[in-house]
Amino acid sequence: MKRIFLIVTLVLIFFHGSLFAEETGMGDTAEESGKINSSLTLSGGFRFIDLSGSAQVGEYEYLHNSIVLGVETQLIMLPHRMHIDLNVNNGKDYAGDLSYSYKDILSFRGLNTTLYHNLDNITLIDLDPATASPRVDVRDAGEEYGIKTSLSSFFFRLKAPDFPLHGYVEEGLVEKDGTQQQRFMSGAAYFNEQVRASRSRDINWKTEDIVIGANSHLGPVEVDISHSEKRFRAGGDDILYDSYSAGGTRTAGVYPHNLIPELKGSTNTIRLHTSYTGRLVASATLSNTSRENSDSEAKADYVTGSGEVTWMPIEKLTFFFNYRYNDRDVDNPESVTITDGSDPSNKYTYSVKPSVSSVSNTFSGTARYRASKNLTLKAKFSYDNIRRKNAEEWDLPEKTSTSKASASADLKLRRNLNLKAGYTHKSTDNPSTNIEPDTSDEGEFSVSWMPVQKVNTFLSYKIKDGERDELHYIDTEAADKRNVNQNRILGSVTILPLKDLSLTASYFYLNDKTQQDIEYHNTAGTPNIDPYVPYKNTSHNYSIYAMYIPVERVHLNAGVSNTRSSGSFHVEDINLTQPVAIDSFSEMKTEKTVYSISGEYMFMQNSSLMIEYLHGKLDDILDNPNDDIEDGRGHRLILTFLKKW
Repeated sequence: MKRIFLIVTLVLIFFHGSLFAEETGMGDTAEESGKINSSLTLSGGFRFIDLSGSAQVGEYEYLHNSIVLGVETQLIMLPHRMHIDLNVNNGKDYAGDLSYSYKDILSFRGLNTTLYHNLDNITLIDLDPATASPRVDVRDAGEEYGIKTSLSSFFFRLKAPDFPLHGYVEEGLVEKDGTQQQRFMSGAAYFNEQVRASRSRDINWKTEDIVIGANSHLGPVEVDISHSEKRFRAGGDDILYDSYSAGGTRTAGVYPHNLIPELKGSTNTIRLHTSYTGRLVASATLSNTSRENSDSEAKADYVTGSGEVTWMPIEKLTFFFNYRYNDRDVDNPESVTITDGSDPSNKYTYSVKPSVSSVSNTFSGTARYRASKNLTLKAKFSYDNIRRKNAEEWDLPEKTSTSKASASADLKLRRNLNLKAGYTHKSTDNPSTNIEPDTSDEGEFSVSWMPVQKVNTFLSYKIKDGERDELHYIDTEAADKRNVNQNRILGSVTILPLKDLSLTASYFYLNDKTQQDIEYHNTAGTPNIDPYVPYKNTSHNYSIYAMYIPVERVHLNAGVSNTRSSGSFHVEDINLTQPVAIDSFSEMKTEKTVYSISGEYMFMQNSSLMIEYLHGKLDDILDNPNDDIEDGRGHRLILTFLKKW
């Protein structure tokens, strides 16, 4: 992808020279005709990076010095139109956008965004180092992990001349390349002598989704028919091998584990909808999807259908009705056999539970009423019912039903004062997992206010509570409580104290609290309940940014952002406090601060010099020896020269 953008850009830069020469020779004639319009922007510079400590201070940055390049060009030579925008920070951080069209008959667009993600190396800790046999096997001490992720999309459309018929091809491509940590059970796996192990794993994954389709306007109805093929290919270390001692019915040997399977599938879809004008509008979608695991031969078929009707009986009142049907048919082999890599005659067969298939129906209806030009009211109700097959094999309920009701209001009290408020109640009968509440209530409120022309304020608050009785654990029925409370606050103020100066300050608060009965097993395998175990996660973010134009040719920006986060849970069960308290591994308190400053000075003849500096600090306030957080300091300086034609 990167090479394609560079090649096309170089061709266009060369072509630009002839266009400019042609425009110069033609004088005012070309300018007046409007048939040729071209522009070119080139930028280049250097990116300086300084890092000490944890790379998490710049989690999505490739933290190495590099040359930076930028190209943006537009060419309009009717009936042709072309645009290219390319920015390269380094070989693992770049983005490009290429588009071309010929009249309204042919159009193409390609997009790519590539970034680098720094990953943690979590050190496994021996919980009881006094024992003669250690229970950890760390094979990746000191390894640095990171994955380059590339997101690409292509769209090509061809239109029949003088008739509303379109054929199109879409492609989505996700590529991941790098290394990450793999943690697994070594020793004799789950049989006995369990050893927690970690090692490095090479990643080279590719997910590709291609859609071919056509659509047309057939009187009052529009039709779209498409077929898609999706593939996931795993390269690198797609399967790992390790030596395991004998345990249970399995003899000692070198066995595979943590396989990354290759997947494939296809989807056929037909969409119908009426014209989007008038008081009655309807649409329908029907699709059939097949998926297959190429390694295990597990298969799944999905049939999905949906329909929606919009009805406006009077100008101020609109109803939306929606129905969705989903049939999931999942099938897998009854067993899987693995082979000892050191002795092919030694095999071990695992039995596999039958997968859960299900059928679900969802109904929803929404009413929107514009009571006045300053007040809009909305109410919505939905009901979802799901029936499962083979649910008893996984100790799941055979049926789950969920109903949700919500109401909201949008009120404009004055020209400069807007209020929004909403409430949602959700009720679930037979939730499928313990983290799903029986009932939950959510409320939100926001206000935007401009008291004077140069001051703009915004404030929003959201709260959510959920409760669950009769938690379901396989080994005991004593657990019965789970409560969840979430709070969100967001506020911002923008001030224009001077004509060329703006200041924006914002604050964000997040608080999640969960209390739940938890089941544990002691060393003898006896289940125990630790009642109402609390978990809390809190985060505060403060930021202020300024933009200033002291003179026409100078633009300045500066800002600082500070985020403080903490999290922990607390246990009482004595089996979880010796020899090391398990809750000590989750306790964390961090502070991250980012300072930024940038400026641009514009020369004559559409030239400018830009400088951007960013400093980040990540502090592990607790210095907890049992967590994976480390202090980090990072500096980034980018110098760029830009020229426009």
